[in-house]
Amino acid sequence: MVCRLDPIEGKMSEENDIPESPSRQKAGRGFQETAPGVFSSKNAPKGQMTSLGTGDVVGGRFKVERYLGASGGSVSYLCQDSKTNKVAVIKVLTMAYPGEERVKELSAFIRKASMIRHANLTRLLGMGLTDAQEIFVALEFIRGATISNIMRKKREAGGKANLYEMFTILAHVCDSLSVIHDGGMTHGVLTPYNVYLDTSGRVRIGNFGFGSMAAEYQFQTQRGPYMDSIYVAPEVPEAPDLMSSAADIYSLGMLAAEMLSPNGLPDDRDEAKAEAIMMLSRYPAALSKLIAQALGEDLAARPKNAKSFRDALYRAVGEAGVDVHLAPPAGSLPIEPAVEQSEAKVEENLFDIPELAGLGIESSDPSAERYLVQKNGLDYGPFDKEQILAQLYKDEINENTLVLDRISRDRVELCKIDVFKKEVKAYIPKREARLKKEAAQRAKLERQVKQAGKGTLMVAIFAMFVIGGAQLFYVLTRPEPLPLPMGNAFAQMNYKFLPPPKEFTAVAVDADILKNIFNPKSSDAEIARVLTKRRKGQKGKAGKSRKGKKGNARTKGEEDDGTGPVEVDMSEGNGSEHILDDVEINNIILSKFGGLRSCVMKELKVNRKFSGATIKFFIRPSGTVGGVKVTGKYKGSTVGGCLKSKFRRMKFPEHGGFNRGVTYPLPGVTY
Repeated sequence: MVCRLDPIEGKMSEENDIPESPSRQKAGRGFQETAPGVFSSKNAPKGQMTSLGTGDVVGGRFKVERYLGASGGSVSYLCQDSKTNKVAVIKVLTMAYPGEERVKELSAFIRKASMIRHANLTRLLGMGLTDAQEIFVALEFIRGATISNIMRKKREAGGKANLYEMFTILAHVCDSLSVIHDGGMTHGVLTPYNVYLDTSGRVRIGNFGFGSMAAEYQFQTQRGPYMDSIYVAPEVPEAPDLMSSAADIYSLGMLAAEMLSPNGLPDDRDEAKAEAIMMLSRYPAALSKLIAQALGEDLAARPKNAKSFRDALYRAVGEAGVDVHLAPPAGSLPIEPAVEQSEAKVEENLFDIPELAGLGIESSDPSAERYLVQKNGLDYGPFDKEQILAQLYKDEINENTLVLDRISRDRVELCKIDVFKKEVKAYIPKREARLKKEAAQRAKLERQVKQAGKGTLMVAIFAMFVIGGAQLFYVLTRPEPLPLPMGNAFAQMNYKFLPPPKEFTAVAVDADILKNIFNPKSSDAEIARVLTKRRKGQKGKAGKSRKGKKGNARTKGEEDDGTGPVEVDMSEGNGSEHILDDVEINNIILSKFGGLRSCVMKELKVNRKFSGATIKFFIRPSGTVGGVKVTGKYKGSTVGGCLKSKFRRMKFPEHGGFNRGVTYPLPGVTY
């Protein structure tokens, strides 16, 4: 269902039943504010503008009921579709009118996307223009929760997705992606925020078609969530018009890592990718290898299509001992199965899913939220019976408030609706009695205030004279203050005043491991295997001595002459008796290889050679890092600043004694 511009008259013409929106909107009008106290209505954020408000009709059939939110270069509204009498969502792009030819191209794109149908895909209803020449896209409304919200709830409860849940969700996503790719299109911006679990237990994918259109707009403005989202393939922000099905394979890998992560992935794309590969190295090799391939920078090396990814994922979870044909583990999400189930599983009611109540999923009963409340000539809602009564009991509405029943289409006073008559009749005398009592209490309080006013004034005046006299007496008779020695003053403070270390010891590093980490040709999977092998080799080896010839050598040209500033350890940790050794320092630094590697890789994109650098810093007893410096050629460069930033954010174990001075060499790399 697509609206297009008529090339002759320049107006919206009907195609697939979405005609021109009526001329009742005023261009440039701000978001419609909701009436105070209507708790289910949403206010639009200040500072953003749109031509739409509550009550406006878009495309001749979508009546705006309330504002939903703004993100990704668009503003979303909940609408009532007068043709189907169902709820729908329209998304209005905040971009300027791109011209008639571009609108025709976008209309053809949305028309093609709307022809692709699958049970797991959210339906595209069409595209059109508002009277203010804003592009809008109409989509099916899904009652459910996003995978992002579901995973957040699980982590708050101390859990994460199990392999059964991860496979089942991604298998459904792969099925719908296969249909999209077979249709010659790409989703391109698949994230946990547009993958849903609806109230029937079905996985649904949103933003197909519209997401890639919004990403292209953000590419023009160089801002927006799709430009730096960790779930969107890195090649998409660089050239969204050239995105391929390989971008969706990358998103599948990040979705798998996000669901299996116990704490969620970081916001930085490079760090998220590195942490995903490290975290998945604890799973069977087949699974970690599959995700590493999906996240590879070489598009040709990624799984060739969604079906290949699905089949490989099926084999990987099977090797991990999970039979997805059997009943899911206890406590699993009630998801529609993605494979044929055993008889025991088929006998269960797959759509009896009370567990979803705790995941923020709304009721699936379309008749529950059937009422709209009219305030100041505008409709708000929809509300169910309990919400209407809650507003009545808070005196936000009364028995004479007009209410529209969306099913019967009758608009009458609240007291005349059969399902509310009993409650309204019982509440009116209670409200009148309460109001009468409150009025009597206010009158009594007013009398008491008037009677006590004169006495209070006299008491206040007398108190002022007494206080003033006391202050004057204190000023005239107070003794001279005694000076407090500075030593005693500092003794009252709990902070440690520790000078910077005079000696900086060079940490013994494994040059081969570092060269592997910073080698541009090394894959993340290879690096993860090297680090895993190193950790296994270190078991049982603890606390090597740092008193070698190089260990006690002070860095040339960096001797402290005693005139530097005193470092104050302001952190909560106060140190311990623990001795911090080179092995621990190396392990902490190597655990952050993703951030350090990203600094060097960015430098190699500009200069084909990185000649190496030495990082000098000290570790406070609390484990925090201070005095970070980059010596040599990269002292004031961009890569030097990036490395300093990564080292400043490191946190080491608490240790006893003074500030521990460290120098850490990074090897040179040629690309």
